[in-house]
Amino acid sequence: MSSTNGNCRAETHGTGKGMVAGRFVRRMLAASVMLACAQGTMAQSLTGGLYGHEGAGSGVTVNVASRATGFSKDITPDADGRYSLTGLNPGEYQVSLVRDGQALGQSTVVVNPNRNAPVPELGGAAAAAASTVNASDLGAVTVQATTMTTNVTPIDVSTPELTTSYNYKLIDALPVDRSPESVARLDSSVRFDQHNTGYVSIGGASPAENRYYYNEFDVTNDKNSLGSTALPAEAISDTQLITNGASASWTNATGGVMSSTIKQGTNDFHAGYSLYFTPPTSRLLNPRGHNTLNSIGDYYSYSSANNHDSIAQQYLWASGAIVKDKVFFYALLGNDPASRSQAYGQTQKQETSSRDKNYLLNLTWNISNDQSLNILAHRDYSQSFNNFYQLNENYNPKSVGDWLSWSQTRTDTRFLIGNYHWQINDDMSLRLMGGYLGSIVYSPNSSDENTEFPYVTSYNSATQTQTNIGHNNNPFSYSPSDYWRRGYKGDFTWQLGDHKLVFGGEYYKHSLASTTDSVPAGWFTYYDQANVALQNGSVSPADGKYVTQYVDLEGGSFQTINKGAYVEDYWQAAERVLIYGAVRWDNYIYKDGLGNQFMRLPITSPRLGVSWDVYGDSSMKIGGSLGKYSIPLPSSFSFGVAEPRTTYTNYYTYTSIDPNTLAPQGLTQIGNSYITNQGVPTPAQIAATNIKAPYQYEAQLYVQKQLTPEWSGLVQLGWVDLRRIVEDTCYGGGVQAYAQSQGYADYTQDNSTCWLLNPGERFTLKRDYDGDGEVEPLSIPGAALGLPKPKHKYYNLKLGLTHASSPAEPYFLNLSYTYAREYGNTNGLIDEERRNAGWIGQTTAFNYPGVMVGSNGNLAGDIRHSLTATGTYDFANGFSLGGVFTAHTGAPTSCIGSYPNTEDPAYTHLGAQSHFCDGQLEKQGTGNRLPFFWQLDLSATYAWKINASNDLSLQLRVSNVTNRQGTIDVNQVYDTGTLNADASSIESVNYGAATWQTPRTTTLALRYTFQ
Repeated sequence: MSSTNGNCRAETHGTGKGMVAGRFVRRMLAASVMLACAQGTMAQSLTGGLYGHEGAGSGVTVNVASRATGFSKDITPDADGRYSLTGLNPGEYQVSLVRDGQALGQSTVVVNPNRNAPVPELGGAAAAAASTVNASDLGAVTVQATTMTTNVTPIDVSTPELTTSYNYKLIDALPVDRSPESVARLDSSVRFDQHNTGYVSIGGASPAENRYYYNEFDVTNDKNSLGSTALPAEAISDTQLITNGASASWTNATGGVMSSTIKQGTNDFHAGYSLYFTPPTSRLLNPRGHNTLNSIGDYYSYSSANNHDSIAQQYLWASGAIVKDKVFFYALLGNDPASRSQAYGQTQKQETSSRDKNYLLNLTWNISNDQSLNILAHRDYSQSFNNFYQLNENYNPKSVGDWLSWSQTRTDTRFLIGNYHWQINDDMSLRLMGGYLGSIVYSPNSSDENTEFPYVTSYNSATQTQTNIGHNNNPFSYSPSDYWRRGYKGDFTWQLGDHKLVFGGEYYKHSLASTTDSVPAGWFTYYDQANVALQNGSVSPADGKYVTQYVDLEGGSFQTINKGAYVEDYWQAAERVLIYGAVRWDNYIYKDGLGNQFMRLPITSPRLGVSWDVYGDSSMKIGGSLGKYSIPLPSSFSFGVAEPRTTYTNYYTYTSIDPNTLAPQGLTQIGNSYITNQGVPTPAQIAATNIKAPYQYEAQLYVQKQLTPEWSGLVQLGWVDLRRIVEDTCYGGGVQAYAQSQGYADYTQDNSTCWLLNPGERFTLKRDYDGDGEVEPLSIPGAALGLPKPKHKYYNLKLGLTHASSPAEPYFLNLSYTYAREYGNTNGLIDEERRNAGWIGQTTAFNYPGVMVGSNGNLAGDIRHSLTATGTYDFANGFSLGGVFTAHTGAPTSCIGSYPNTEDPAYTHLGAQSHFCDGQLEKQGTGNRLPFFWQLDLSATYAWKINASNDLSLQLRVSNVTNRQGTIDVNQVYDTGTLNADASSIESVNYGAATWQTPRTTTLALRYTFQ
């Protein structure tokens, strides 16, 4: 543990004499619970702190003690009576005001990670209580400061940063799980991207721009930037959410920050068992999904026959002391027994069996009152096995025929994180963190065995469906995917008068190695389309009979390094005003499959902020921040642009089909091979040499007000302006035209090879312009490619109202409303408009000028009005209710189709990816908006106190209680991506088909605790 005893500037005032002691103490607690001091500022920490103010005069000390861990420390208030203590492990602490060995008052406060708990004015409380008790009894006056633990957005005047924190006890009372994503969705400004990625969008950014932390270690899934490498949600103690204006000590993120901490042990031994049970598919508890038909009456989606058996997640856990008062442990053993599910498609049944087991150990060593060490280790093994069967009749679950093939996924994940905190003296402290995570994914399938059989599909132009008709069920063979990430971080804090200075740095390195190849016998698709324009510039035969052969050979090992350093100054500029200034420097380094560095992106990000304690008692705060924010790109980014790769498509006529392999025979090639990439790219081929890191500006202004002892309010304004992105483009024709205008008359460049740049900005590209076999640089203006600069603007207004639970009013309620606008020509790292959830920085946007025509408009996340209501109510008999109500207006839709010029690369290389439908320009976001969305989730819990040592609770959680089947998305692709030879559209039969809201889901949770 560590401590800080410095000059806290927040001040409390008068005590309302004449009240009875109990009523005064309750009101005093509620009024002071949000007090903060500059010393308590912290971020990204698994420890917490407390602070207070005493006007009892000189000669007093404050003792902070924990019965649970044996911690005890005396601190002396400064000349103004203020004190603080940070670096405390989470838990309950007894704070006593002492003079000459006599306790004048005591308070019990709960310390949570990343937060500072206020301590009521013990001398003031005792003085007020003295009107009803003798002075000699002051030592018996106790103030309980635990009633506000459900206030998720505390007023903290020590920082301009606005955070929301959720303790697992509150989450367990709600119909949600403890995962960071589920917690974040309780905020109305957080958008759930249910139509594309299944992750959350924060601050207007795409879901790939958030950062995730466990015990201070950045666990963001840098395979593709979506989500995180997860620890068991059962082990999570607290989760902190920052939606805007994060301080410089956090890793750069253009989205939000979700930081979770893991439970720790104490001297008291506890053990327990938790079971989360989902009953099998049934009409009442877990109904089936909703089918969707397309314009010709065929199935767009088929869900009504899908079902699952019962699903169980169970955990055994224990916590306690290995060495009393010194070394503590929290251990967890998780096991998901095998569960089965069945899914049906047009011609196949898929039967899946899944299971998981995991182990977690969290050790805490309180080396001294000023030093602590925490070690977290975790291992997880999960696997799923799939069998595929033929359906003898389309979409008929009762016509299951022969077994076809199998596939399997096995994942081995491991974690190791260490944290060391040292309070060197009253003015200096040091924090060190180091961690490692790794994940190996094995994906064998029957295609690895059936090497003599190609993967064969058939396309029906009337129904526009592609059906697997061959012996193999997977077109690819995969090598094990090996992903790992290690990182280190340290910061030094120095209290220098009114300035709190923080100097820090971090280093993260991650690697992804994998190989994906087409099955050795190839991937063939039979077509029946006459006189259509093919991607290689040819036209299909008049009888419509042709076949494509697709080959994809790619893979390698890629490493990325993210370095960062920061300096922060928390300056108490006036009695009630704190000014924050910081600068952060980052350097993102990317290497190709041969270990060569192909891109280095340094960036400096300044930050400013202010916190004004309006009345001097932390009952009202006006805060704001302005900063520059960047984002590192994931390993898949390097994979996509720098891997050795050969990809091509051949078109053939054929005379017959092999009855054994179903491969075409008597092949005659139509035109040339259509090659999209080839060979091992050099660093000069991968990226422009002067490419710069992406960034955006963010600003926020907010007001927090304690309205009554239980009610608090929030008004927040946010603004985001994206200024630069990293994307790939393939428009070699633009480079060719500019090079020829600069005297390189013979230079040519195709439109199939892509490279990275900052769209809309001047770039330098190395190529052999004069044909002498040597590459030379050429500075090319952004306008030469006809691509616009990126544009993404987002602003929002959030209103919040919170009622904190208390013994007198045992209910928690949080109302959160957000008005937002999001518009521009890019969503950021992910192309949400085209529902493209992968290939970060390599979306189809900006590939060619034609793709960007009409691209400026309302973005996919432009949801104007959102409301989230979260609440719990505790009855005296052990019964409690919880609920979450979510509602928002519809998102905009677009019409995506083929570029109307069959000779333009926007058509020949991309198909239906432009803002043209049947040759007419349809501006982005101008389609009909999706319908209004709402959903109600409820939980009911009953807790039994069996005896002094045993507790049992049973909870029923129901998501989408009404089983509402609202439309959450529609198909926006107007045509098939292939035009007729006369450039007329072949309209997609799936255009406008709906995707439906997830049906009702019911879960039973049983929790038993022994102590």
